[in-house]
Amino acid sequence: MKLASSLLFIATTTLLSGCIVVANPSHANHHSQQELIIDAATLTKFDVEAGAGSLVISGSDNATDITVVADIYTDKRNTGNYQLELTDSGKTAFLVSKIKSSSGFWQGDSPHIDLKVTVPSHMMLMLEDGSGAASVSNIHGAVDVKDGSGELTIKGIKSDVTINDGSGGLYVSQVIGNVTIVDGSGEIELSEIDGNVDIDDGSGSIYAKEISGSAMFEDGSGDLTVRKVDGVITIDDGSGDIDVEQAGGLKILDSGSGGLRVKKVKGGFEIDS
Repeated sequence: MKLASSLLFIATTTLLSGCIVVANPSHANHHSQQELIIDAATLTKFDVEAGAGSLVISGSDNATDITVVADIYTDKRNTGNYQLELTDSGKTAFLVSKIKSSSGFWQGDSPHIDLKVTVPSHMMLMLEDGSGAASVSNIHGAVDVKDGSGELTIKGIKSDVTINDGSGGLYVSQVIGNVTIVDGSGEIELSEIDGNVDIDDGSGSIYAKEISGSAMFEDGSGDLTVRKVDGVITIDDGSGDIDVEQAGGLKILDSGSGGLRVKKVKGGFEIDS
C-alpha cells in the first residue's frame, strides 16, 4: 500500500505542476545528391516505388539509359536514413527511393528525396508514389500510377493510363489511349484524350474536355463540367452542379443534387432519375 500511495502522490504532483516536456525538433537540412544510371537497351518496363519527395519522370526518344538524379534531404545526425536503388531483372528496371524512418518532431520539412528521372520513351511505367508532387510526361507505353497524396500531372502518353489517386489535384492531358481514374479527393482536370474515359471520384470538382471516345463519370461530390466529347457521356452524380456542352450523347443515371445545364447533345439524352 505504501508503494501504491507513493506512486499516486508522484503522479498527482506531476500533473498539478503543469510540467510539459517538449522534445528537441530535428532538421532535415543535410543535402546530398546521387546519380544512378542503368542501361535500358533491352528493358521494356520501369517499376518505381517512391516515398516522400517530389518526382519528375520524363520520357526521351533519344535515351538508351535510365538516369536518376536524387536530391536527398536528411538529418545530419542520421545521413544514411534512406534507401535508394536502381536495379534490373529480366525486361524490367526497378527504382526504390524512400526514407527509412521519419518519426519524431521536425522543424521545417521532414526527410525526403526529390527525384528527376529520364527514361526511354518506349517503356511501360508502373509507379507507386507516397507523398509530394509527381509529374509523368512523354511515355509511349502504358502508365499505371498509384498515388498517395500531392499534386499529380500526367501528360503526353501514347497508351492507356490507369490512376488510383488518394488526395491532391490530378491533371491529365494529351493521352492517346483510354484513361481510367479512381480518385479520393481533389480536383480533376482532363483534356485532349484520344480514347475513352472512366472516372470514379470521391470529392472535388471535375473538368473534362476534348475526349474522342465515350466518358463515364461516377461522382460523389463537387461540380462536374464536360466539354466536347465525341461519344456518349454517362453520369452517376451525388452532389454538385452538372454542366455538359457538345456531346455525342448523354445518359444521366442519377443527377443527385445541384443544378443541371445541358447544351448541344447530338445523340440521345436520357435521365433515369
